Amino acid sequence: MGFSIRVGSLFLDVLSYFPYFKGKGLLALWALRLFGATHPLTMRLPNGSQILVGNDNAGHALLPYCIGKYEREFTRLFLQYLSRLRPRECVVDLGANVGYYAIMAAWHLRHSLGSVVYAFEPNHLAFEYLQRNKDLNKLSNLIPIQQAVGDKGGTMVLYINPGGITFGSLRPYLTHLTGSCEVQVTTLDEFLAQYPESKIGLMKIDIEGAELLALQGAKKTIERDRPVIFYEENEPAYQAFGYTVAEVRDFLKALGYRFYLMKPADVQNVIALPEGR
Repeated sequence: MGFSIRVGSLFLDVLSYFPYFKGKGLLALWALRLFGATHPLTMRLPNGSQILVGNDNAGHALLPYCIGKYEREFTRLFLQYLSRLRPRECVVDLGANVGYYAIMAAWHLRHSLGSVVYAFEPNHLAFEYLQRNKDLNKLSNLIPIQQAVGDKGGTMVLYINPGGITFGSLRPYLTHLTGSCEVQVTTLDEFLAQYPESKIGLMKIDIEGAELLALQGAKKTIERDRPVIFYEENEPAYQAFGYTVAEVRDFLKALGYRFYLMKPADVQNVIALPEGR
């Protein structure tokens, strides 16, 4: 690692210990441009794990999460529920992207025998970063899977943003999703049938509109394991798939779940809690 990369990563590391304040993003962006012009820098996440942040569109889009500007409550509660997992319980991250949540989960569970994180990311560019972040943290309990998840297996078209790696959907519901590639699709039930010893305690789903399809394809797992489910409600994205927010909630209510809605926004983050947990 070059001297400038070490200096830049050290600066971001120190900056990460400060809570979000106005101007924190500009300082981080300055460090990226000055020290990370050619190679990504490392930045510490809220629970001590690390992630690569590059001086590119993808890095700039990820930066607000790393500095604590966006999804602060979602992150706080995600870490809180990680600490409540029972021995040998596992985590599923659908739409892991570069691994912000998957890395934190695997880092938290790295000394828990039998607890692994299954991280699904079909976008090949994001998947490459996910693997690099796994190696950066030396996480043998993180299993990256380069597949999309839905209600049936097969091959589908993933619509992506050619200028970045932060969005991808099985429907082109955003105007900047002008690129595309063919991806393999599986159901969570089908995938986990290969790992009958894995009991899922926590699920995070952020797959740009395909949430209901993923839940339908995970029904057996949900009924069996009763995981806590963090997911995103995005009405425009849902409509591109032909369903509504109400239909997602009705599906989960029928399985005995209740809902905690985080701070209202254009996109609503939700925790679905099984009765009795």
